[in-house]
Amino acid sequence: MDWNEMLKGMVPALGEMGVKALADKLNDVAGGLSEPWQQSVLALVADAVEKNGVTGIQLAYDAIEALVNDEPPKLDWADLEVASDILAKMQNKEADEKDAVMDFFAKLSESLGAILGGLIKGLTGGL
Repeated sequence: MDWNEMLKGMVPALGEMGVKALADKLNDVAGGLSEPWQQSVLALVADAVEKNGVTGIQLAYDAIEALVNDEPPKLDWADLEVASDILAKMQNKEADEKDAVMDFFAKLSESLGAILGGLIKGLTGGL
């Protein structure tokens, strides 16, 4: 996935360097999506943020944390295909794999925070 292309619309607010820095950060996190569950986590986060804005990150975190703890997640906000995919991928994860899921989500959340922070800073003129 080419994050530079996807983020080009933010150039007026963030400037070329800001967009490149954000794209690089996302590439670091998402670049090695070698596991199917990683793609499912990314899809769940994307769905949550698209539908709920910044609060979507917390919704996705709560759902993933519930899945990791073998509890029923609250996914009524999620697209049916995205929800069923994450449920299927997470059902039979072992404890060490669940730790990897939470680590991946933490890195992803950090990147999203950097993007949102950069966007806000760019929009406010770097105040």
